[in-house]
Amino acid sequence: MESYTVIGGGLAGLTAANALASDGKKVVLLERSQHLGGRAVTQQDRGYLLNLGPHALYADGIAARTLRRWNVSFSGNPPDTSSASFLMHDGRMYPLIVTTRQLLATRFFSAAEKWQAARLLQKFGSGRAAAEESMEAWIDRNARSARVRQFGAMLIRLTTYSAALAQLSARAALDQFRLARARGVLYLDGGWQTLVAGLEQRARALGVEIRLGEAVESLDAFRGTNVILALPPSSVERITGRRLPGLQPARMACLDLGLRQLPGSAARVVFGVDQPLYLSVHSTAARLAPAGSPAARPALVHLGKYLAPESAAAADLRELEQLADRAIPGWRDRAEVVRFLPNMTVTHAVFGPGGRPAVDALAALGLDGVALAGDWVGSEGMLADAAVASGLRAAGMVQRQQLRAA
Repeated sequence: MESYTVIGGGLAGLTAANALASDGKKVVLLERSQHLGGRAVTQQDRGYLLNLGPHALYADGIAARTLRRWNVSFSGNPPDTSSASFLMHDGRMYPLIVTTRQLLATRFFSAAEKWQAARLLQKFGSGRAAAEESMEAWIDRNARSARVRQFGAMLIRLTTYSAALAQLSARAALDQFRLARARGVLYLDGGWQTLVAGLEQRARALGVEIRLGEAVESLDAFRGTNVILALPPSSVERITGRRLPGLQPARMACLDLGLRQLPGSAARVVFGVDQPLYLSVHSTAARLAPAGSPAARPALVHLGKYLAPESAAAADLRELEQLADRAIPGWRDRAEVVRFLPNMTVTHAVFGPGGRPAVDALAALGLDGVALAGDWVGSEGMLADAAVASGLRAAGMVQRQQLRAA
């Protein structure tokens, strides 16, 4: 039986291992830490289940479709925007715009801007972009008003988790927006650790050998085997000795709050328009907070700032705390858990107009037979969808190479 090695136990590595084992292959998965999941882990603190920042699973993305096909169970609900949901501009709150009726009724736009915003939303749904066009250039081309351009940029930040619109492919960003609009996203009951646990359980049932605490420093010990590197770019470069093309990561500063009770006046959702800010009470849609009485129900709140390269942690924290002060008055007196993550990597590569490294990118660098997988790899999807899509493609690639060699 052919032997395959997957190095890295995040979503991409677990996907690749499951795909290979599904085809009856012998698979060993090596993970340098003492737990699987990578940035998909969920940490528990006093009954609050905290993902590493705000996570959402695209309900019709390849990750969700693959999990359903493999009978990896998960549950959750879309974010609740039916009430207490706002846009924020210049420190002022405006009701969130989701429907055409809300767009017509809003005081956020002038009459002329409403027409522009409606046209922009229509083009978001069906418009086209040039192959090398950035999302920033696309928005500038399709909206004259600065406020409408900011509104369009906010929508793209929300769906791609990236503020680097000048480096973001317009085609890829529009595809991501349309994926989000089609069936929305889910906040997951129990956090993303449930996906990790489900994939691990399936992998072990299929015979995958999982070794934790196994650090790999080079590929010398794996010559003659089929290898998938489901690792960050820096780790790939260190292990292979090859330099990858320059990649622009997407980063986020995250403030996570576990509140013993959500004030009645609190906002449930706030999206910054002129600032790259985000707030959502995830526990209104998913089981992520301790049980409580209807009168005093604990809440888990995620706040975030989509980062530019020049961001400073202290300033980011102040902005997020100020957003919390405005959206959830009195949160400081109710906080049981406060966690600040100043520089979270959302994805190791923004999907640029020139694309991302392919699963077989190392072949062009003189290293045959080694596939790549991760949220920074491949031509399909973003975020978790990119991790799963590249894991599936990498598994297919190494199997085809084995057949050719045989």
